Formats: sequence, structure tokens, C-alpha cells
Amino acid sequence: MSTIRILNPIIHDDTPRIPLAPQLAALRNARIAFVDNSKVNADIFLGRVKALLGEKYGAVTGNTVRKLAPKDDLSADDLKLLGDYDAVIQGFGD
Repeated sequence: MSTIRILNPIIHDDTPRIPLAPQLAALRNARIAFVDNSKVNADIFLGRVKALLGEKYGAVTGNTVRKLAPKDDLSADDLKLLGDYDAVIQGFGD
């Protein structure tokens, strides 16, 4: 008699959920930094978003941290720099 082996593709994720950061009350005078993941056109996209946030909405746009490769983690120094802002926008390219 043969044995049938059944595989269940459902993944159980026991990782605790992390709540989303609170929404900014307003964009005017909000300090916003950026992360460029180094994919093609990410810098162009972020440049346009940065200008729009500053000119149209009065946000105070700050530093852009550029990763050497999309797979790279941000360094402790990068995280410390970004932690001084009210919000961070990460741009993806391609």
C-alpha cells in the first residue's frame, strides 16, 4: 500500500503586528526625509515628490539617504539621521 503525503501551503505567521505610524496632522512645516533605494528612476521620483511637498504643501524637505543597493539595510547612522524627521518617504524605482 502506498502512502499519500499531503502538504499544506498555508503559512502561519506568528510575528506580532506592528501598528502603522500615526498620520501627520498637516504637511505644512512637517519635516520630511527620503530614502532612495537606488533602483532606476527612484531619484527622479523622489526629486519630484520632494519639490511638490515643499512648493505646494509647505513641507520642510530634508536629507535623502541613498542605499548602495535595494537589498541593503539602512545603517545605524542612517536610521539616526532619519529619526530626526516627522516622516520618511521611501522611493522605489524601475
